[in-house]
Amino acid sequence: MWSKIFKASNHGLVRGVAIYSVTWPVSSLIQQALQPSGNKNIDLQRAAKFSVYGGLYVAPTLYAWMRFASYVWPSMTITSHITKAVVEQFSYGPFAMASFFFFMTLLDGGTIEDAKTEVQEKFVSTWKIAVMVWPVLQTINYCVIPSKNRLIFVSIAGFVWTTFLAYKKYEKNKSIEIADKKTDL
Repeated sequence: MWSKIFKASNHGLVRGVAIYSVTWPVSSLIQQALQPSGNKNIDLQRAAKFSVYGGLYVAPTLYAWMRFASYVWPSMTITSHITKAVVEQFSYGPFAMASFFFFMTLLDGGTIEDAKTEVQEKFVSTWKIAVMVWPVLQTINYCVIPSKNRLIFVSIAGFVWTTFLAYKKYEKNKSIEIADKKTDL
């Protein structure tokens, strides 16, 4: 029995689910602890939602993308690795970011319309930053990291990124604040 458990734990997807189920809620907790508001109460339910989302959605979709990319670009050349990193940023990256804002809004109890609005308001500004960060990290990932450890490398880099995403998700929308102030006048 233990040998089957150990063998399963060597599978990239299983490791990814385990890692993302931990790193995503920890990122949420860090973001909450660092938020500048005077409210220092930690929302454990929010962290649990991050765990569910990271482990059951992000890890499998990222694992599938990385398997697909390795199949489409099996060559181990620097050109192939850079191509994978750039293509990922313009395919999986936008999908992952839009999914994050959409599904986390639903997990927070929002409606589908709320989720669509969240994506519209936060996607572009977040993606602009991602375009500067992720191609470099993924080029390193594809060029230096052994394939069995790529999901782990991405999860470590993603730990910091997820803290940033949590910040973007829960930052107040300035246009809504401005509209609220105008109605108070």
